[in-house]
Amino acid sequence: MNMCKPVCICDEMNPKRNIGLDEIVLFAVNTVVTLFCTSLPRQYNHERAFMMHSLIAKRRQFRTRVRPLLFFCLALMFASLPRALRADEPPADSTQQKQEQKSTEEQDGEDQAKQAGAHFKIGTDAIKLKQWDNAISELEQAVKISPENSAYHHALGIAYMGSKQANAGWYHFRQAVRLDPANVVATVDFMKTWKLLDAQGLFNVGNPLKKVVQTLGKPDQAVDRGARLRLVYGFMSLNFINERLFSILDMRNLPPKGLSTTDGMAFTLAEKEWVVAYRILAANQGNTEYVRRGETIQSWTELFSSQRFIDAARNKTAADVMKGIQQRLESRFSNVAFKVLDESDKDVLFTWSIEQTDEHAAQQEVVRLVQGEHDIHRLAYTRKGAFEEETDTQAFWIKKLKQAKLLSAKELRAYHEKQQRIIQETELRDVSRQILAKQIELIRKKEIEDLKLFFTEDARKRITQELLEKVIPFLDKLSPEEMVDHVTIESEGQSVKATIFDKQAEPFTILIQIKGRWFAETIWFEALVK
Repeated sequence: MNMCKPVCICDEMNPKRNIGLDEIVLFAVNTVVTLFCTSLPRQYNHERAFMMHSLIAKRRQFRTRVRPLLFFCLALMFASLPRALRADEPPADSTQQKQEQKSTEEQDGEDQAKQAGAHFKIGTDAIKLKQWDNAISELEQAVKISPENSAYHHALGIAYMGSKQANAGWYHFRQAVRLDPANVVATVDFMKTWKLLDAQGLFNVGNPLKKVVQTLGKPDQAVDRGARLRLVYGFMSLNFINERLFSILDMRNLPPKGLSTTDGMAFTLAEKEWVVAYRILAANQGNTEYVRRGETIQSWTELFSSQRFIDAARNKTAADVMKGIQQRLESRFSNVAFKVLDESDKDVLFTWSIEQTDEHAAQQEVVRLVQGEHDIHRLAYTRKGAFEEETDTQAFWIKKLKQAKLLSAKELRAYHEKQQRIIQETELRDVSRQILAKQIELIRKKEIEDLKLFFTEDARKRITQELLEKVIPFLDKLSPEEMVDHVTIESEGQSVKATIFDKQAEPFTILIQIKGRWFAETIWFEALVK
């Protein structure tokens, strides 16, 4: 027999009395306890009865002690409400609150925009009156409020330039074109400054990093990849290798995946006579220019150009481009001599020249245009000053341009790697002869510590004063030119080694490259005393 009975929530003495809030709470507790008790197995009948009787016994204590506290809490809760809730009024809509907040933020933004616009208007009016200090003050306020506004930065740059503060003006021109490359007037002023610096030779290939940064200031962006460094100023990217300027990239209108090529022209120039002076790449063309050693791109007598017109072959032929060049020359100069030497739709060779006048110097050019898969390639030799047709100089360059070959991108990379290796080997051969002459001098003077600097750590341990004493009698018979005939460079994983051969094509010594410097791992003069 189940000894637990449900407990009635009505008062025992007055079963018809209205039920209060405390009775409702107690009813909930009774119900939970009752359900728990009835779920116990039959063997726990005694425990169930004890729990139920204890609960009934505590009812009156609950009423007398808890009821005042309960009513106090309810009164406090209702008193804290900002207003009474009516049954027919729905709760506040969070979406409406967000809209109100958004509307407030938009209003604040409009107010700030008006303030910035007002400063901009006063500042530009001051520029017209050449009141530079007032213009700077107002436009600084406009930029502070709206730092992403290209027009504000451009106007501030004009004000700074007017007040002879070129560095500050240059900075704000950069920010103007960075924020909006389509800002035409800002681009014009940015390029005026850039071309002025370019004319002074700042962007010549080989210029040291320190010089460039000292002139241009802190870059807008820097990407450091060890030996390679990329600095961005406005929409121009300067690329350095081993802290020397290598190339310029104009980033305007570049395709999302960047620039690529399917082919290019392979040609050779005498490395001892020609050097790369300028290298730039843009969305529509790339250009590398060479000058004679000792000359610059700002001052030259002879110039060799390798240029490609990107995607021009999609709607033009090489012959079309040649005709366009001829038309531009004839519209600009009145005394153009233009001669086609060889012509097909995809490959043309021609010369043009102009005589000296009061407005320009005499100049002649030999040009070859070759149509690739997508691009049209231009190779040109240009010389200042007049010279006769059919001379040896002209014939030499006509032959040189005819020998150039159109190669696929893969073939061209392999060709350039081979050419670069040949250049490195030639340079290392010449340097090795100079270093060898220096080492012979140090051996004669017995300056052992300075001599050790040319060798690896392991080799240095074997260089002793005793060894130098034995070697000195043989030095008069040595010639650096005969000891160093040619060099081969090979890569083995992460290491680079160079083998130096003598006139008899025998290995003379081995060099290894450590952190960009060459060290001998063999001691060449040990063989003299063995």
